Order: sequence, then structure tokens, then C-alpha cells
Amino acid sequence: MIMMLFTLVFAWAWQKSRKRCVSAGKTVCENKVQYAAAALAMAGTFIPMYIVNAGMSYVGNDYANYYRYYQNIAAGREQDVDIAYKLINIFVIDAGLDFQWVYFITCFIAYALLILCVWKYSKNYVLSYLLFFTSGYFFLLGLNQIRQFVTMGFVLWGMQYIRKKKFWKYALCILLAASFHFTALVMIPFYFILDKKIKFSFYFVISMCALPINFFLTDILTFLFKTFLPRYLQSNYISKTYSLNIPYLTMIVVSELVILFLIGKSRENRTDENNRIFFNSTMIGTIMAMFCTWLPEYQRFVYYFFMCSIFFIPNLLTTEPVKWKKALLLLAVIGADLIYLVMSAGEMNVLIYKSVF
Repeated sequence: MIMMLFTLVFAWAWQKSRKRCVSAGKTVCENKVQYAAAALAMAGTFIPMYIVNAGMSYVGNDYANYYRYYQNIAAGREQDVDIAYKLINIFVIDAGLDFQWVYFITCFIAYALLILCVWKYSKNYVLSYLLFFTSGYFFLLGLNQIRQFVTMGFVLWGMQYIRKKKFWKYALCILLAASFHFTALVMIPFYFILDKKIKFSFYFVISMCALPINFFLTDILTFLFKTFLPRYLQSNYISKTYSLNIPYLTMIVVSELVILFLIGKSRENRTDENNRIFFNSTMIGTIMAMFCTWLPEYQRFVYYFFMCSIFFIPNLLTTEPVKWKKALLLLAVIGADLIYLVMSAGEMNVLIYKSVF
């Protein structure tokens, strides 16, 4: 909570300083004091989460796995892990540094990408960081899946190139993302989908097509693993069944209902191209959370589509003129987030927090 307080205060100062430095659509500070104030506020937003995340020790479910990867690579044993993350380990080992530097470097990349995405997409920095925390991304990605945290940063940054019709820049972002976690490759075809005007009837059809897969789940998973990832044939993923994580699904559905309400109120919201990309993305993420829980690690795939809500919801809330309605909608989102966060904290294995410092 102390970490979040510092983050939100500095995020507020960063946005205020940026507004003072905007002139004719460009960021132009009038003097060195304004530059220094903006830089200090931005650094203050970056540092609290970064220090807590990069300095953690045996927190989360994946820390021990990452340490084992480091040990295997250091010993010259074969370690099957995505290339960019492996190169970070090799760099740390060759530099004679201990394992914690893998976290310092990886988390630096992740939080740098996050702050760039907040700067690029969000109209309310404070609320974007608050949603990043309450939605569980700080715990699920930062304190657990740090490779996918970096991957998400590249994917979110690449979304701007869908609107700009720059496929190769988008593809480069996805390839960089995949160099940390190969699952990012699923986002390549969505370059051609996310900016389309998609009717609700299409989403209904997709949902109905996804639902029957659950009846043939074992055969499908066996085929996919045998074809693409044979090392997982003996894992418990092969026996995965359809199930609903009610707190997680509630968080997703409440956020999507708020999005639907706000985007439906305004023609400007409905026709804005950035909004259309984010809307299609969150809708696909919602369908996956409802009907595709049979996917191994399905939440990893939901991230790719739904995490943009930490920018999308704050942006849509700025268009609601009635303050009490805005407060009620925000309370609904934060409330659903916190219920999920409290009920899932044990599974995340982030308590009690321990630091190398």
C-alpha cells in the first residue's frame, strides 16, 4: 500500500507536469525546471513498483523456477527457455553477477515499457496504475510471470501500429515479445482483426463455436501438444477441463459491462479508432475468459487482449460528464478487482513478501 501511494502520487505529478509542458500538440517544456520536474515525477512513478518487484526474493510461484534456469545455464546444461530471457541470463553470468540481476534487468525492461504505454495511451495516469495494481497484474505478472510481463509491454506498445497501418512495426513488436514468451505469436493475425467494425452477432457466433470444444478437449490438447510442444504431453495440462474461476470472471465481466455502457453512450467513443481496437481486444479477452478456460494457462492469453483495459477504462471515464455516475462505475470496477485480488492472493504465493534488501 505504501508502494502504491508513492506510485499514484508521482503518477499524478507526472501527468500534471506533462500537461504544463504541452504546447501545440507537442511536449515542450519552457525551462529546465519544468523538464526536471517532469523527469522527477516520471522517475518517481517508475521506481516504487520497480524496486519492490526487482528486489523480491523467493516471492511468487516462478522465482524458484527462474533461479533454476539461471543455475542450469551457468552450469552449461541445456535449458529450454525463450531466447531473449536466456540471453539476459547469459549476460548476467558472463558479467560475474548473481541471479538477482536477472530480475533487475528484466523488470527494468518491463516497467519501462509499462510507463511508455501509460504515456502513449492513457488520459489518466493515476487510474491506469491503480487498475494495474487492483486487477492483479502487479502480482500475476510482476511478482510471478516476469517474462510475460515484458511480453505484454511489447504487445501493448505494438497496438498503436494497428491504427497506423504499419504491419512490420507491429510484427517487430510481437517478435520481440515472443523472444520473451513464445505465446505472443498468437497476436500476429489479430493485426488484421482488431481494427475491424465487428458486430455483436459475430462475437455471439464465436462464443458458440468456442463452447463445444470443451466436449472434445482431451483429444484436441493431445494433438496440439504432440504437434507443437511434445514435452508437455506428460504434464497435467493434458487433463485440463472446463472450469470457471468465478472471482476472475466477475472482474472481467464487470469491467467489460462498464466498457459497454460508456462506449455505448457516445458516438465519439464508438467511432474512435483507438477505442475500436481496445474494444475488440477486451471483447475477445472476455470471450476467452468465459468459454476458453480449457486452454492451458488460459489467463496468459486473456492478458494479451484484456490488459489494455487499464488504459481503455480511464479514457472512457473521461467522457462521462456526470460525476456520481463516473464514481459509481469506477467503484464497480475497483470493487470487483479487489474481490478477485483478495480471494486469489493465496494462489499467487506473494505473501509474505521478502526482499534482497
